[in-house]
Order: sequence, then C-alpha cells, then structure tokens
Amino acid sequence: MSDNGSYFGDDGEDWDDPAERVKMRRRPPVASIAISALLAAVVITSVIVVGSTKLLPGGWYLTFIAADAVFAGVAVVVLLLSSPGRNKLRFWLVTALSVVLAVANLGVAKVGYDYLSTVNHIQPPKSDTILYDIVVLTDGPTDISQLSQSIMGEVENDALSAVVHGQVLKRVQVSFQPTPTWTGMVDSLMNKDISSMVIQDGFMQVLSDANPDQYDSMRILASFEVDTSLAARPTPTPSPTPTAAPQNSYVLYISGIDTYGSIAARSRSDVNILMVVNPDTGKVLLVNTPRDFYVQLRGMAGLPDKLTHSGVYGVDVSVGTMEDLYGITISYYLRINFSSLVTIIDTLGGVDVDSAYDFSYGGYSFTVGMNHLNGAAALAFSRDRHDFAGGDRVRGQNQERVIEALIKKVSQPSVLMNYTQILNSIQASIQTSMSQDVISAQVRQQLDKGTQWDVTSISVDGTGALDYTYSYPGQRLYVMVPDQSTVDLAKSMIQSILNGS
Repeated sequence: MSDNGSYFGDDGEDWDDPAERVKMRRRPPVASIAISALLAAVVITSVIVVGSTKLLPGGWYLTFIAADAVFAGVAVVVLLLSSPGRNKLRFWLVTALSVVLAVANLGVAKVGYDYLSTVNHIQPPKSDTILYDIVVLTDGPTDISQLSQSIMGEVENDALSAVVHGQVLKRVQVSFQPTPTWTGMVDSLMNKDISSMVIQDGFMQVLSDANPDQYDSMRILASFEVDTSLAARPTPTPSPTPTAAPQNSYVLYISGIDTYGSIAARSRSDVNILMVVNPDTGKVLLVNTPRDFYVQLRGMAGLPDKLTHSGVYGVDVSVGTMEDLYGITISYYLRINFSSLVTIIDTLGGVDVDSAYDFSYGGYSFTVGMNHLNGAAALAFSRDRHDFAGGDRVRGQNQERVIEALIKKVSQPSVLMNYTQILNSIQASIQTSMSQDVISAQVRQQLDKGTQWDVTSISVDGTGALDYTYSYPGQRLYVMVPDQSTVDLAKSMIQSILNGS
C-alpha cells in the first residue's frame, strides 16, 4: 500500500487506477506468453505429424485434435490470465499441467516422426546399385596395387563401363580388355590371358553355384557399388506397382536375397514367395516357388534360367518373371536378406514355428511340432535343404512356416502398438514398394479389426534336370522343370483368394 492508500503491483503499477487495471489485463507476464507459445507450437506440430502418418481413422483423428485443442486452449487462456507474482498457485499449477501436455505431445510427435522416417527409409530408391568385384586367381596378386599396368578383363557392352572404369582407375592403373560374355571372361582369367577381371558380384554368386571349383580358385581384391541410374542405356523397365492403399485383395512378392548386409545390392533371389492377401475374408495364401524353377526371365530373350538368377538383374526382373509364371499382377514387393530375418525375429522376441521334421542344422536342433526360435535359429530352420529327401521343396515349405509364424506374431495388438520401434530396428534390412499410405492402412485395419488370419501354404513342384541357362550358357546346370499341373493349381488358388471365394 502506498502512503495515499492506493495499491501497487510488483512492478510498481497502480492497481487502483482503472486504466492501469485494463493495461495490466492486456499485458500478460512474459513467462505466461512464452509457455503458452511453446505449448501451442508443440500441440500444432504433434497434430500435423500424427495427421501425416495417416494411422488414425478420420473420426479418431478429429477426436485427437479436439481433445488436444480443448486442453491446450484452456491451459493457454488460464496462463495468459495468470501471473507468477499475483497468482502463484494457479500459475505454477497450470504451468505444470502445460509441461505434462507438451511432453505427451512431443512423445506422440516423436513416434509419428520415427514412423515417417522409417517408411521413407525402406522405400526403394529411384535406382538400385550393382556391386562390382575386382577378382584375381588365388595364386595371383594379394594387393590391388600389384595389378598396376596389367590387363583387366571386363564384359563387353556393359552399360556401366564408363563408371566402372572410373572406379577401377581410382584404385589402380590398368588396361581393359572386353570379352563378349562374363563366362568367357572367367575362362580368360583361368587361362591367365588376363591378370584380373572386374565383374558384377551377382555373376560371382552364379559362378559359386554353377562351378564351385572355379569360384574357389579366385580371390576378390576389392569391391565397389555403382548406381544404375548412371547407365549409358536404361535398365529393364520396372513393372507398374499401385501406390494407393488396397481396398481388398492384393499380391505381395517376398524376395529373399542371398546376402548378408546391405539390402540395396542386387543378388540371387533364393526365396520367392507370393503372399496373396484378402483383408475382407482374412485369408492369406503363401505360394512358394523353388529357386531352381526353370523359367523364362522377363526381358531376357533366349534360354530360360533358374528363378534365383532373376535377382541378379534386379528386383523388377524377378517381379516380372513371377507375374508371367502365374498370370497375375503383383501389387507390391518386399526384399529381405539373411540379416533381415535374424533382426526381425529377434526384435519380435522370437516366433513359434511348427516343424514337420526332426532335424539339426547350423548348430540348432528342431523337433516335430512347435519350436520357439530366435532369429539365428529361424534362419537355420529356413536354410537347410540337404537333410531332406525333398531338398529345396522342403526348404521352401519351412520358409513358409517361418513366414506364417511371423504373420501370427505381428498380428498381435501388443506387437502392432510397438510397430514403429520394430520398423526402426529393421529399416536397414528390408526394402518394400509399399507406400506409406498402404503400410498405414494395413496397420490401421489390423488395429481396428484384430483379424485372425487364416494362412494356407502351398508349393509348386517340378522335375530335376540338367540344362543350359541364360545366365550360364556354357554348361548344363541343375534346374527344376516346372510341373504345369502344380502351377495351374497355384493359379487357381491365387484367384480364389483374390476373389474372396
């Protein structure tokens, strides 16, 4: 109180003066303004990020916005009418509530941001990469510098020759000798007509299958990746894939590539499974096609080839080949490598896989019936083919069993609620053409319906034979000539699932 009986605020303002009171009401404390602005910014950011994920149905999203707006609005209004000097209890109470609301919104925004970041990360790049190897004989140079001024073989008419030359010459000065085919170049190296060769790693994988003795007589001195967008001529045109969220049934092609590490590299497609999904009926059909199936590769005129070799030419060739074989349109693909399988299953806490056989492989033992497997054990379960009379047929069936176990595990609400954490942990190990809209729609639908999927597995079959292949024409390789009756049955079952019958 002043000497004349009037009251003053903390800042010396005369509160008994009506003009001063109005002035005070129009000038909230700086602390209130700052906290209100911060809260509003966090809430708006959270609303935008959540909306971008498209995970919440329209009604739930509007409810989220309304609830956020009401709580934040009330907090802001009370803050602006409060002062740390005059309304201490109210100010600090609302400030505490504002902090809680801001932290909650930041948490929601973080989850949404992680989801968007992960989905963008697992999308396929506009162009893929090809891994090239610089190869010598095992009794040859042990360091790339020893190749200086020597002759290095290369495949004639390689669309990426100019880029490959640049990458090699960064490492060592050599002269290049073109050869019409990569197999001819291998022969030249074996005959020591050239000191080394630069070759796509995918063809080295083919060689390891086709001629293990030759492969074992070679050493890779260095490797480098080349972006296919730098090709002098276009690579095979990708098959069109829808980007809109599916309204009902669709086909997903799962390609298991024969590598550890980077998912971006082209490689043999050792696992080729179609997952035919009908969300309306809750039915899933898994169709396994053996890796050695003798088929015509899309865009490759001439000899048929093993299906596994299609991956060497890019996932689009694998997709197109599967479409041609079954007379279907594949909506999306998922590429997964050996590292992916281990990471995914370990992130999920393991899966329960039903085995039809007692067997051991890779240091793990499996019994008839249900087996709880971690990632490494599931990989071993999926890879063994030599311990079965059915060989690759049984391996394909075991791979389907692992996928079926994965479907059951990821369909659980407890897993779906933490799916952003799962995606974050595996984002470097998978690649899919499913858009963000599609992935969001699938998760949202599963959370809404809690569908208990009815999974059926089949495998097409054929007869083992020796024949020439497009990728390795100089020698007969083991192939599986398709049994058309099994292919026709698979076609019929695929259409049945797609049509909901």
